[in-house]
Amino acid sequence: MKWNFLRLSSWLIALTLLIFSHNIFAQQYKIDKPANWVNTHIIEQPKHSDITKVRDGTLYLLLDNQSYIPSRQKQQRYTRLVMKALNQSGVDYISQLNLDFDPSYESLTLNSLTIIRNNERIDKLGSARMTVIQGESELADRIYNGSLSLNIIIDDMRSGDILDYSYTVAGSNPIYANKFSTRRTLNWSVPVVQQNMRVLWGKQTPLHINTINGTADIQETLNKYGKDYSITLFEEPLLEQNSQTPTWYDPYTQVYFSEFDDWGQVVNWAYPLYQSAIETPNSILDVAEEIKVKHTKTSDKIAAALRFSQDEVRYLGLEMGTNSHQPTSASETLSLRYGDCKDKTVLLISLLKAMDIEAFPALVDTEETKRLKELPPSASVFNHVIVTLKQNGKRYWLDPTVSYQRGTLEYLAQPDYGYALIIDKGETTLTSMAQKPVHTNVSVEDNFFIAEKVSEPSRFETQYTYAEFEAINRRSNIASSGLNSVAKSYFEYYQGFLNGLSINEAMTISEQEQTGKLITKESYLISEFWEKTDEGYEASFYANEIQNSVYEPKQVNRTDPLYFGYPNIINTTIKLHFAEKGWGFDSDQEEIDNDYFNLKTTTEFNDNVLTLSYDYYAKQDHIKAAQIDDYLAQRKKLISATHYPILKYAETTETPQTTADVLDSFGYSWLKYVLAGYILVLIFFFADWRLESAKKVKFEDSPFYAVSVSKFIIYSILSLGIFVNYWSYRNFKAIKERDNSSIMPIARGIFAFLWYYPLYLALAEHSQQQLNKNRVMPNWTALTLWLMVLASAFAYRMDEYATIVICIMPFLWLPLVSYIEQTDTSKEALHYNSYWRIRQYLISLAFAPLLFLGVLQEVNILPNAAIIKGDSLWSYQVHFLKRNRLTPENEEILYFYSDAVFDYREDGNGITENYIFSYYKNDDGRLESDLSHFKDIEKIETTYGKTKLDNTSIKVIKTDGSDFLLIVGRLNKQDKVLVEQINLRITANKVR
Repeated sequence: MKWNFLRLSSWLIALTLLIFSHNIFAQQYKIDKPANWVNTHIIEQPKHSDITKVRDGTLYLLLDNQSYIPSRQKQQRYTRLVMKALNQSGVDYISQLNLDFDPSYESLTLNSLTIIRNNERIDKLGSARMTVIQGESELADRIYNGSLSLNIIIDDMRSGDILDYSYTVAGSNPIYANKFSTRRTLNWSVPVVQQNMRVLWGKQTPLHINTINGTADIQETLNKYGKDYSITLFEEPLLEQNSQTPTWYDPYTQVYFSEFDDWGQVVNWAYPLYQSAIETPNSILDVAEEIKVKHTKTSDKIAAALRFSQDEVRYLGLEMGTNSHQPTSASETLSLRYGDCKDKTVLLISLLKAMDIEAFPALVDTEETKRLKELPPSASVFNHVIVTLKQNGKRYWLDPTVSYQRGTLEYLAQPDYGYALIIDKGETTLTSMAQKPVHTNVSVEDNFFIAEKVSEPSRFETQYTYAEFEAINRRSNIASSGLNSVAKSYFEYYQGFLNGLSINEAMTISEQEQTGKLITKESYLISEFWEKTDEGYEASFYANEIQNSVYEPKQVNRTDPLYFGYPNIINTTIKLHFAEKGWGFDSDQEEIDNDYFNLKTTTEFNDNVLTLSYDYYAKQDHIKAAQIDDYLAQRKKLISATHYPILKYAETTETPQTTADVLDSFGYSWLKYVLAGYILVLIFFFADWRLESAKKVKFEDSPFYAVSVSKFIIYSILSLGIFVNYWSYRNFKAIKERDNSSIMPIARGIFAFLWYYPLYLALAEHSQQQLNKNRVMPNWTALTLWLMVLASAFAYRMDEYATIVICIMPFLWLPLVSYIEQTDTSKEALHYNSYWRIRQYLISLAFAPLLFLGVLQEVNILPNAAIIKGDSLWSYQVHFLKRNRLTPENEEILYFYSDAVFDYREDGNGITENYIFSYYKNDDGRLESDLSHFKDIEKIETTYGKTKLDNTSIKVIKTDGSDFLLIVGRLNKQDKVLVEQINLRITANKVR
């Protein structure tokens, strides 16, 4: 067997390094009891802690943090945690520990490691597996901090066990020049039974203590170590933060201890760190000279230097020890071609200095952002540094760690981290980074080329223009994922709501050098553009980017503010290019303005192209919890305003057959025969009635004219109400003959509706005489029915509801008819009067078609004799008008009238909110029509009909001198209402 000596030697070297590194790591910690300055606390048992709020199966019984800051010795931080594993999840969570420390300036001492089981303590210092490993928790962010971690794996951990461990870290980062600052959160979202925090202050300089979002009871005492500040808390109330809150929002109570008096001291601390690294050796001067050769304007030099520091130096942070805050010299960073935020900042400032452009470092916190203003001064609060400078009186914020940034200085995306501390002599306060947004983040232009036929595919082209950070993010995405992958994701996105989508042309990208904008273009074919509905075909269009920006929170009932995208300016334009002629849309403008956002929408239709424009901008970066309901109401308005549906009626020349079609199929030649038939029926009716009357048949035992209820109702309806008058006449005639009174039965019969109540009184009196009680109906019922009879009579005279009144009226007389029917004791008169005679059959058959046609007119199946409101039209009638482009596609009909006899398709006119329309069928059977916007109408000239049976003519004179005619009915004076509405709209459009 032969050995691969090269592989063997490599293995031996690796093993040697592993052993060596293990020995070194092993020396980085020790096991010893806590120092004498540490206070030990008894573990308290929970009393009111809500176990249901526990996470990871772990209940925190004690959280103890103690710090000792002597005057000259190393700072020490003691930590003790006591946790109970409530279940197996808790066992998994607490049975492995990682204690982090930086070996370059810190040492770790493990003070205790104990399990409490059944009130007995089991020491695990001897049996637990302990290994020092490389920490590097920030490797994913390309930051190497050199930290180590003592990894402890605890053996024999069981559900219900309590883990009690403590450790001390001695030392502090020398970069802070022994300046102390720390902070602690005092309330949590999970139960913590007992909390202790203690700062033992051994220095002579003052220690500043601040609390945020609440107060804390801080006990101050003196001992041999110095001033002793302590906080003890037991079962503090839980605080659960809502989701989707702004990054700067932190509702938890926190206490801050800091040795810094003000922000000026922080500046004085940081200033020498950066000044020592800013330099202009030959290597820096050479790069600066290349920039000056290519650019003459100062603003262009700044942008070029920024791009060099962004693109030519990759991001990599070696932040071991003092390098956490001490920047590398500019020349070294340039030579290495890598560096973190502070290194890139120093390089950029050095390049600018070489071109005589003054710039400064600016410390920021990307998490606290604008909350930084509320925090006490401290050097440790910052996590990032950028560059700031002034050019032509305007302050700019430049981040050299940002990649894929393009454009001139004017168009550069500038970060807003709330507040920054500018590191320059004399600076003593934070500087606001807030700037008024002026540039659009995203511009969208969608073009839909809609085919003439439903079966043909339509083309969809979309162009996105990204600016500022949106452009940066898209460039980064394309660079990392590849254009094909990005194009595929866009295609899949559109497939979610565009059916039958296929790629027409591959995605292309382009750049605008000056503005730094990134432009993407896509082209697709949509085979299923239209969605079939009951009314025809529908397509909907949305301003998706705007809708997605104004989102609905996951938690509506909340106590915390909601994150809201800001600054955010979005413009969306949707153009619909119709191949089919005859489309019509009204121009419109709308604005939604509130505390959260502003949205302006514009609709325009020109040259068969509908243009929908949406301009949106956000006003703030969060929504207060108390404003959520109002925000959601405003969001609902925005969703509606950014959705635009269009409807295309089914492509067919056929219309469902209506009653008018059936009647029309007979033609008009039958009309003269019908009239002749009516005359013959009336002649026969009167002749037969007179012959029967001449017999003078009388029934002595019947005091009234009795007739069966069924005949009364049926014959009253079929005789168009005449039988009600005849029945009343006969009963008043019987009363006159019986009482020998001077009343006029014929008059009371003709005006029966006025004599309803007197007839009731006569019947009630008869009932009292014969039966000693009123068997007709209660007096109040009679009065109510009489009022209804009067109202029906009034409605009958309005003509618009005459036929319906005829059908209802007989039922109001039933109590009177029924009583008289019951008074005929011999039943002879009842039988005689209830018998149907030939003349009655004939008159019923003759009037039945009139009754039927009247009902059809009054429910608007046939053209009504009066002008009607548009919402009274049936859906198939509206479909006919819109399908034939007789009325606008997107407007409701307000008033309509047809002068046709049977078919509304023969003739019609009316108005919508913005248009006036008229149509008729010519001798060739083709529709002639006119559809005009009120802004195109000069005036109208009206000729009113002399009677209500005459039509009113409205001559519409357009601004171009042409005119057309509206023919409308006079019934109920609705013609005057229509004329008034037309004049109002003509005047309103002239004012505009």
